[in-house]
Amino acid sequence: MSKKYSIFITALFCLFTFGFGAALILSPSRDFSDQENRYLSQFKAPTLDTVRSGEFMEDFEDYVTDQFPLRDQWIQLKALSECALGKRENNKVYFGTDGQTLFAHFKAPGAEELEQKVGFVNKLGDNLDVPVYFSLVPDKSLVWADRLPDNAPNVDDGSTIENARELCGDNVAYIDLRDALGREDDAFYRTDHHWTTMGAYQGYLALMWGMGDGGGIYDYPLTLRSDSFYGTTYSASGAGWVEPDSIYSIIPEGGTKGGVTVTGYPEGEPIESSLYHSDKLDVKDKYAFFLGGNQPLCVIENPDAQGGRLLVIRDSYSDSLAPFLAEEFQEVHLFDLRYNNVSLKKYVADHGIDQVLVLYSAANFSTDKNLFKLGM
Repeated sequence: MSKKYSIFITALFCLFTFGFGAALILSPSRDFSDQENRYLSQFKAPTLDTVRSGEFMEDFEDYVTDQFPLRDQWIQLKALSECALGKRENNKVYFGTDGQTLFAHFKAPGAEELEQKVGFVNKLGDNLDVPVYFSLVPDKSLVWADRLPDNAPNVDDGSTIENARELCGDNVAYIDLRDALGREDDAFYRTDHHWTTMGAYQGYLALMWGMGDGGGIYDYPLTLRSDSFYGTTYSASGAGWVEPDSIYSIIPEGGTKGGVTVTGYPEGEPIESSLYHSDKLDVKDKYAFFLGGNQPLCVIENPDAQGGRLLVIRDSYSDSLAPFLAEEFQEVHLFDLRYNNVSLKKYVADHGIDQVLVLYSAANFSTDKNLFKLGM
């Protein structure tokens, strides 16, 4: 190694180390990363206790990692480097073979864990005197398996849904959505884990048939609400080359007859709400356009509907499904176990619920820690 080359390498190392160090000190800290859709670590001043315990160094390491200059660009560069090396994965996200579809890792529960989770659903069915239906939305890695890279291990192979269906007791009716979603080319967002409005519509038709009602066929035109949606899977991937998704609606605000009203409970107290929240299209989490995002409870009323009162034990997939359910039922109660500790048996009795639907994505059902509340 020549002397000039050694000097060049040393100078480059110093420039990189001290240059980025100075940039870290001089640059204002960011509170939130739009790219990753999460809050970033902030600097915490050391104390004698945190220095002794090592907590300060752990916090400082998180701070440097999160506030590193040009962090978003480095994440995208890493993703590009992985692709250049022939790898089809970055940060637990698979790059689809079409170059535009992203798949988050799917974590299947073990046999005993799944049996316990479905057991909570069965207990709910045993506790209630009204029909209880159960359905899991398949992961898009199952529906769009043809877009996955070869030999991707952490994907939905359908066994979680099949085993859950077989574990259902006599008082729970399982509704299978796999075939319905397989018929829709745009059933899921490419950059997000949720189903699209079109996917939710196909799910709605299958759910209504499973519950003994064919459901309405809506030929209203799709209304484009946003063409710049980047979902949570994109946020983790660093795949800056992927094009944004579009968000559509089918059912008009207020329902097809204009009589739909929505009451939200984002903080536990009732407030006037709506099926769609256009202000959410201006923020990163544009999926919150549907019903305004996660909340303990949301009640949709439609006096012109033919159905009765439906209680949905929900995750976020139900938000884009809700406009279709609002056309079918006079009341739809969307109940989130993560934020709500009310006894379901009491809730059903107090509100005159006719039917109960436990609806989760297979991925969320596999990891949810609140399902025990179904049997309370």
